[in-house]
Amino acid sequence: MTVVGHGLRSRDVEGPDEPDCAPGSTTVLTRRYRCLGCGAVLVVVPRGVARGLRYTIDAIGYALALWGYARATAERARQAVSVAKARGVSAPERWASVRRWASGPARVFGPGTPITGGVLRDRAARVATWLASRAPLPTGVVPRDAFFGGRFVHAR
Repeated sequence: MTVVGHGLRSRDVEGPDEPDCAPGSTTVLTRRYRCLGCGAVLVVVPRGVARGLRYTIDAIGYALALWGYARATAERARQAVSVAKARGVSAPERWASVRRWASGPARVFGPGTPITGGVLRDRAARVATWLASRAPLPTGVVPRDAFFGGRFVHAR
């Protein structure tokens, strides 16, 4: 296997830099490599960025912790991680993304995610505590620890 540089691409991701900070949109550079043997293209991204996701992994963990563990509303979780001002017209107080992440955490955090079954909000709380257990310097505040624990999960 021989890989060579195949260029840089920029990609926008959303989320706060720290818990309890205003969310922002950041442009990250992804480095692409091409295998000379088979022609496959490998993409290398910074820690906390996953393929096909608009939000950083730590922002997703933070949103799940706020919604599932801290029992905040979905709208409050959205305000904590999203810079988007527009909301859905059918249910402006709901946020489909947090329910989608809770329904399939392995799609976000990788196949090693041990959480399955149960009510979505309870599942989100279990995912949050699982992420909090991965925080490098735990504080005992689950939403904060879930944010930092999300940076150390090997996303899909």
